[in-house]
Amino acid sequence: MPRTLHLVKHGRPDIVPGVPAHEWALAPGALDGLDALAARLQPRPHLVVSSEEPKARATAAALAGLLGVPWRPMVGLHEQLRYTAPFHADPADFQAELRGFFARPGEVVSGEESADDAHTRFRNAVNAVMRANPQDVVAVVAHGTVISLLAARAADTDPYALWASLGLLGHVTLAWPAGGP
Repeated sequence: MPRTLHLVKHGRPDIVPGVPAHEWALAPGALDGLDALAARLQPRPHLVVSSEEPKARATAAALAGLLGVPWRPMVGLHEQLRYTAPFHADPADFQAELRGFFARPGEVVSGEESADDAHTRFRNAVNAVMRANPQDVVAVVAHGTVISLLAARAADTDPYALWASLGLLGHVTLAWPAGGP
């Protein structure tokens, strides 16, 4: 019988040029929409798990507190590795880079991880979360690119379009079969 997996994108980060994105914390007011997000997560999660990145941890801890459920960080749920990726002051440049990332999934387009590698790592981590936690409904707070890779491949849809539509504190809900997609 399928279980429910909510994939939740973290709140708005405090973007600091020169600091790698995986180190960014949440911006002031980043969780102002958390009540609305919690109301949209149906069925209600019994557990919240997150990436270890600060913006995901803070989002997940606040969401779990609001829902009154446990929260756990988990290795492997981080965003696509972008330690050496350039900072894009113009969002259009970042969007163009991501279009290439999604269009050429077997290549390292930017940073250190291809879309295929990021998908495999994220899928394996989500599978581990679901195996280790028998709750029927789990929320995983992570990052837009890896959420889009997993959800788009599960639904056989365009990952860039999904990424572009997934706002901060947005979510995608999947039926999670045994073993994962």
